[in-house]
Amino acid sequence: MARTRAATSATPRRSPRGTGDGVSLISTAERMVGQIETLVDEMAALRADNEALRRELHDAVAMMERASSALGSGGGGRRRAAVDGNGARRAPRAAVGRRAKVVKGRATPPEVTADVVRAVLAKLGEATAAEVAQEITKAGVPVSGRAVRFIAERAGAQTSVGPDGQRRYRL
Repeated sequence: MARTRAATSATPRRSPRGTGDGVSLISTAERMVGQIETLVDEMAALRADNEALRRELHDAVAMMERASSALGSGGGGRRRAAVDGNGARRAPRAAVGRRAKVVKGRATPPEVTADVVRAVLAKLGEATAAEVAQEITKAGVPVSGRAVRFIAERAGAQTSVGPDGQRRYRL
């Protein structure tokens, strides 16, 4: 129920003469009180409608979740041909199901341990994680600087920020 400004606003009418202003002010105030009461009633009705819509939405979401779990991962039911805007049938699209969750192995090679990172830091003195990773990769085990950063912080290396703004690690 959209209300317009003209429907809700009361414009006081002034009498051409100076008499009767108190009466028009009282009638305007009474009209405004009536309009406010009407608005309060409308708000109560809108709140009730809103609550009913919330319940319907909640029920619809629950129904969709039940249907989704009943269908599983994309269903085995027969697919129907889709109809385009001109009434012609077109081939159904292939189902795009959820990808199976891939269990990933360890991202960092098992040869790269805290002891290896500490040994490289002892050799280099102070270095960034990328420099440590480069040294370990030269030795034959490819590793990323991010993995080195993770291991170095847990291995007890001291962290500082160098003049270039990069984190540097040392023992």
